[in-house]
Amino acid sequence: MTAADEECIHGFEAGMCASCFPPPAPAAPAPVRRSPKPAVRSLRSPAAGATGKAAEVRAPNLPQRMFHVTHVSNLPLILESGRLLPPSQAEPALRLGSDLSLELRSSAPVPGDGGHDDDGVERTVADCVAFSLTPQATWWLEVQEGAAGPTWSAAARSAATTDFVVLGVDIAAVSNTVVITDGDAAAPATRLGVGPEGRARMLARAASTPEALQAAEALVPGEVSLATVALVAVANDRRRDEVRDLLKSAGVTAKVAVYPPWFVPKLDD
Repeated sequence: MTAADEECIHGFEAGMCASCFPPPAPAAPAPVRRSPKPAVRSLRSPAAGATGKAAEVRAPNLPQRMFHVTHVSNLPLILESGRLLPPSQAEPALRLGSDLSLELRSSAPVPGDGGHDDDGVERTVADCVAFSLTPQATWWLEVQEGAAGPTWSAAARSAATTDFVVLGVDIAAVSNTVVITDGDAAAPATRLGVGPEGRARMLARAASTPEALQAAEALVPGEVSLATVALVAVANDRRRDEVRDLLKSAGVTAKVAVYPPWFVPKLDD
């Protein structure tokens, strides 16, 4: 037996021969269990319990004001009478719509809602004062771009858009008989929101997209008092001074504001 073997035997008996009999490898530590991280939810991801339906458009988000556009030459007659008249009664100095347009609107019925404010009179679109729910309505943009098409008058095509004024009326200030449409009120396919529920539903639909808001109309059967006009917008300072003097002479206290973007067509980017 060699000295090395003798040393190995003595080492084994002492439990120390790591060369011939290496000790077992130490056990690996148990993996640390971590709590799972909550999934990062994108703003596009639905919340838990979501139905997938769009959020309901509530009253504060609905259109609160409506707008009526008229030529400045029509203001003296409007101020003299103290009210806006529907096309079937008005004799404006400048009429935007053509004879065809008036005929179409005179044949499109506007039903009453049977409510307390409903006088029971059968009316057409031409028997209502027409408003838009935005000062940049589809029809007004058409006029700004040249009033092409058979529904516009020759006077509308030749008039400068800076010679018009926009009258703003709070919807809450008009009669509850106001009717909201989702497009040209004289078009056969246009839907009308009549009565409180129908009106709220159509206002919500109009508020859903810019295009829907631009297409909608608000029709007030009969006449609209100038006392309900909260704002008169004009294109420039010269027009503001002229309109302010006219309103002052008629005792109308509505605010007159200069806002050029409402009177020039929006150019595509």
